[in-house]
Amino acid sequence: MRRPSLLVLLLVLAGCATTPVQSAAPSWKLLSATPDITEIQFQTTDNLNRATVTDAGARGPFVDLKRGSGTIQGTIRTDWPVDLQLKGKEMVGRFAGDAFDLSLMPDGEETRATGFVRGDPTTFWLSPKKIRGSVGQCRFDLVWGAGRYTGSRTCGQLGEESVSLLVPAALASWSDPEVASLLAMMTPRQ
Repeated sequence: MRRPSLLVLLLVLAGCATTPVQSAAPSWKLLSATPDITEIQFQTTDNLNRATVTDAGARGPFVDLKRGSGTIQGTIRTDWPVDLQLKGKEMVGRFAGDAFDLSLMPDGEETRATGFVRGDPTTFWLSPKKIRGSVGQCRFDLVWGAGRYTGSRTCGQLGEESVSLLVPAALASWSDPEVASLLAMMTPRQ
């Protein structure tokens, strides 16, 4: 039996090292997903908000959400109750004691989410290539690359900070309005 030459092996390894990281859920039209992870992770310069995502919900140190029959219920942090209901392409209900109403609609190659999160006007766009817009007073501009979304966030009078977002492929089993709602709830500056 013949062994591959060292040159062939080096060429294969070199090709793997320069190949861009593809989405773990390539047919998902809403977002790209980070390979080999089960947690959604929203990390800023000084904070990490994360949760393991399953069909039944999301659970982490500051997230305890149950999903079922068109609802998402539980808490973000330990003191922000969540009670949302899916109505077509819209999630409505209460988040952290305030009104929550988020509608999704196609907008070119992106999906636009508009409404109110914690009573604050919200508009952001989602796509496999980028996430941009505002959730309340926080403005985001994130771009997909190297298996994650990265960019910056500015909230009100506070300065700009770096942001990294890992999206697990398991999130593709949620409806698009549920995904957008989870992202909107995990992004506020604490």
